[in-house]
Amino acid sequence: MSGEAGFRAARRHAGELGRPLEVYADRPGTVVVGAIVFVWLIFTGLTLINPAESPVLIAAPGIIFALLAAGILVLISGERLIVCERGLLVGSVAPGMRPYIVRYEQIVPGSLVPVTGAGRYARETGTGGFPQSTVRRSAWTRQGIHFVGPSAQAARRRPALIAALQDPPPRSVDGRWVWFAGTGRTSPETVTARIAQAAGASGAQQLARATASAPVRTLSGDPAEAAAHLPGLP
Repeated sequence: MSGEAGFRAARRHAGELGRPLEVYADRPGTVVVGAIVFVWLIFTGLTLINPAESPVLIAAPGIIFALLAAGILVLISGERLIVCERGLLVGSVAPGMRPYIVRYEQIVPGSLVPVTGAGRYARETGTGGFPQSTVRRSAWTRQGIHFVGPSAQAARRRPALIAALQDPPPRSVDGRWVWFAGTGRTSPETVTARIAQAAGASGAQQLARATASAPVRTLSGDPAEAAAHLPGLP
């Protein structure tokens, strides 16, 4: 899935967020892709142990498994962080999915920081491995941005049944919601610098100044350090 999918998603919200400026994709790496291909080879090979007589029936299982594998790759490759003129789009742009809308004035100044060591996020925050609407982190995510902002329900802007089941409670010290978005291969400090620039141009000067000077936080996995690494956590 190309960056164009992210720009298309952003253009749907241009009236509120303005022009999309940058798209950052948090796609799975070669290990995950290789594992999916390996599983496809295994399942396809099993169908050849006792093959059907018709060439069409012999090929059909492999084709079906290939389509399923391709569909899975598309779905798990859809995570985007899109920086727009007046806010962020956070979440998946895969078919049937819609990212969350967060305006710059909804982000708590000083809470938006670049983060590395994201593989230790669940251990440090005590959230376990359960998926959360506001924490856009996959098994392959190694870096990203953290901030405190609106609820998932407010950012979703549409009714949802399954997604709502993953909405976390407010966890910040001021009763707001904690967000995390992966930045893929782009260093998180590069992303926060771009956000600071956009926020400043939009008039969110306090957020821009705090974000521009925010140092990189490297997660240790120690819950005692969560508040120091991720501003806004108690």
